Amino acid sequence: MKRIFSNNKYKLFGIVILVIAIFLYKSADLIIMAKNSTEKKYDVYTKQVSEIPVLKSKFNLQSEDATKSAILDFDINHLSSKSVYIEDVDTATQLFEKNGERVLLPASTTKIMTALVARQEYKLDDALIIPDITKIDGFSVGLFKGEKMRVDQLLKAMLIQSSNDAAYALALNHPGGLDGFVKLMNQKATDFNLKSTYFENPAGFDNDSQRSSAHDLAIISKEFMKDDFLRLVVGAKKDVITDESGIYKHYLYNTHELLGIDQSVVGIKTGTTEGAHQVLITQFNREGRNILIIVMGSDDRYEETSQLIDWVFDEFIWLTPEQIIEKS
Repeated sequence: MKRIFSNNKYKLFGIVILVIAIFLYKSADLIIMAKNSTEKKYDVYTKQVSEIPVLKSKFNLQSEDATKSAILDFDINHLSSKSVYIEDVDTATQLFEKNGERVLLPASTTKIMTALVARQEYKLDDALIIPDITKIDGFSVGLFKGEKMRVDQLLKAMLIQSSNDAAYALALNHPGGLDGFVKLMNQKATDFNLKSTYFENPAGFDNDSQRSSAHDLAIISKEFMKDDFLRLVVGAKKDVITDESGIYKHYLYNTHELLGIDQSVVGIKTGTTEGAHQVLITQFNREGRNILIIVMGSDDRYEETSQLIDWVFDEFIWLTPEQIIEKS
């Protein structure tokens, strides 16, 4: 009798161990995610990470708004954009990517790197003499030769209205000239460990060597948004800049059409050329979450970006590591 009881005890113990093993196997990815989140304190806004995004489907949760998905009529697997990258900035968590490493033309999103180099090389109140840039194509705010403009005014022109003349004014005024300035842009790309990015010009004109990827643009954008001045500039719907004399005024209107339409949009940059098609870098702050979306080679960047941000909040839930383990 004692022996039978002993055998049953071992069988019961074995069953318990098996159940635990199955549980751990099925929830391993969630537990690892929670563990990594506990160890990772990355946040460009210096806010300690407490919650991380997890797909609702991992817990068989339905959207809180069941009609939302039907209204969207949106299939994330059939986007016109050649490349897409979505990240939860506060936790550095990739939420979605489609050809995120694909090398494409960045168009005027190049200017976020131009701005980073300008912030490194100049003071905001430095006054620069505008060189002869009348032959620069594309977006312009009408800068003329001999005009004296502060760096902060040129940065606003370049980032709000995507002014190519302002980008070249910043680069040509550098002690190393245009080539020296672009060299610094590529040095920063190396410093950021960007694998798909190289620049030939500061404005984003199509060129056989000018290239980047959605993933690389996300890295540059996060660095860009750490700068308080630059972050405020790209969040402005419109502005007015003047030369040093205060006589000449240039009225600026942001090329990012979602600004002011969707109140959660905080930036950051558009890009359009014949070769690149439509490029858009957008950061949203919705429900306390900072979400970065990059679309490249798009046929409808604003519509797809709007749909993508709704998709994020329809598909993900933010939980603490403890909640993840508990639910798993």
